[in-house]
Amino acid sequence: MRRAAVVLLLFGLAGCGGGSVVAPPPGPPATELRVGMIDYRFQLSAAALQPGTVTVVATNAGSSEHDVVLTEGGAQLGRSDVLAPGGQQTFTVEVAPGGPVRLECSLPGHDAAGMHAEVTVAEG
Repeated sequence: MRRAAVVLLLFGLAGCGGGSVVAPPPGPPATELRVGMIDYRFQLSAAALQPGTVTVVATNAGSSEHDVVLTEGGAQLGRSDVLAPGGQQTFTVEVAPGGPVRLECSLPGHDAAGMHAEVTVAEG
């Protein structure tokens, strides 16, 4: 009985580690991307973006500071400020057709812990 409890506890702790992306809902390419920053993972409102101007709404729903940096083809498109828990910031970026946009938290150790994601961009 005790062994089973330990195994269940270990599985539960493994699920709390972060480092994953919460799957965004399916739908057409979006012109607004809501980015929930949860400790060591992102929750995105869209899986694909329309090329052109995209409004990014970054919300820190975690328990420590986070930011989000968006790049495409190695070039930085935009970034949020470092946000305290509960903080929110809205900004716009210009995305090109076809290429993926990478999102990452630039705080030390956060990207390495898995706090990154990619969003596709529709063809023009």
